[in-house]
Amino acid sequence: MSDYKVNVRVSGDWACFTRPEMKVERVSYPVMTPSAARGVLEAILWKPQMRWVIERIAVLKPIQFQAIRRNEVQSKISAGAVGKWMKNPETFEPLMADFMGDDGDRSERTQRNTLMLRDVSYLIKARVQLTPLALKPRKSGIDVDENPGADTEIKYVSMFNRRVEKGQCWQRPYLGCRELVAEVHPANEMHMPIDDTRDIGLMLYDIIFDKTKGNRPVFFQARLEKGTMICDPDHVLIDAVEREEVLACSSKG
Repeated sequence: MSDYKVNVRVSGDWACFTRPEMKVERVSYPVMTPSAARGVLEAILWKPQMRWVIERIAVLKPIQFQAIRRNEVQSKISAGAVGKWMKNPETFEPLMADFMGDDGDRSERTQRNTLMLRDVSYLIKARVQLTPLALKPRKSGIDVDENPGADTEIKYVSMFNRRVEKGQCWQRPYLGCRELVAEVHPANEMHMPIDDTRDIGLMLYDIIFDKTKGNRPVFFQARLEKGTMICDPDHVLIDAVEREEVLACSSKG
């Protein structure tokens, strides 16, 4: 394995990597998407000076779907309300799924079916690439958990591996939905992909965030070959301009 690459095992009881063509009822892809894998790694370590490039995702457990029904709320709690509660905790009012509105209807609750994955485990292989901000002066200085010195790929790989060993993260990694938490562990040679080969079809690779042209999704033809899905942008994204835009947006977190 290159010094500039990481291998980690990600597992969880539930996962849902929602297909964007499903508008109301959530239906998961059979395999973790590259953007979801990047999100897991960034939850452990992210710096403006580097980006994660996902090369492959290996499926370690048989693919199992499970249909469930969940209660969701239609409204969102505003940032202003949160700020008010922080200043005056006694004014806190939770958003209840079964809140009874003035008209007598249960206006907040919406029941939706979800076809998600259960008992999942993946092996994520990724590499570090430096961004244009690397080796430039920092406005906020060096973080406490970061080694001093020049920005290099091996520096961030070592930092990532230390955080995985200690169980540290900036936010809790999740598998598609924030309530579906993920466990992250170091990988070893005992973790072998399942013997499963199938065409997955068009899969969401990432979303390009562009203030001038607007946000737009990028898809690729995904295939599971003996339990492993190749998702290196150098191989699966044919358009060079699109590939560079995806990498550029991934460096913004």
